[in-house]
Amino acid sequence: MPIIDQTLTYTDIGDLLDRTTNPRHRKMLEKLYQHSRGEVEEDLEAVLGTLAPNPVYKIQSQGPEMNPSGLENVRRFYIEQIFGKGRHVLESTKDRIIVADDAIITEGKIRMILWGRDLIDQGNPAVDDPEGVYLMSYNSLIVWPYDEEARIIGEESWSYYPPDCLTKIDPAEAPESFHRYVARRKEELAAA
Repeated sequence: MPIIDQTLTYTDIGDLLDRTTNPRHRKMLEKLYQHSRGEVEEDLEAVLGTLAPNPVYKIQSQGPEMNPSGLENVRRFYIEQIFGKGRHVLESTKDRIIVADDAIITEGKIRMILWGRDLIDQGNPAVDDPEGVYLMSYNSLIVWPYDEEARIIGEESWSYYPPDCLTKIDPAEAPESFHRYVARRKEELAAA
């Protein structure tokens, strides 16, 4: 049984959407639902279809490669940094979703399954097994600003990584999407 449920990433949003009557807020939640579902299902076009023409991402705890600006840079960000490094294999539960006319704020826990090789390549000193499978758990707050047409302008996120945020797990606990990702990466590495 997988240790994470990727569908939880968007079900909280869908539940709120079902209870929301404000037409603008519904459009905004529909975009966030599509965006979140597209991320965990590795559907780049679904994600990009939710964005305004010139999106800006501001991930406070990361370097420039994680802070793209402009649609083409955001496209490359998803291809290289999210889908290309397995960061889409996650469960993001929302303790709070706040909807205003110009933004949605989500706050909760993110649990992500990561491959040891990727963590080592990123310089994580706590990882020594390139074939290991790791669960990373941390708290996150994301502000999702919207334009007048209810399109997402970008993401502004803050995260707290506790000292014990990374745990090695049995590969059998990882979802099928993780195993597909690792198989694809191994093929790419062998072909390089």
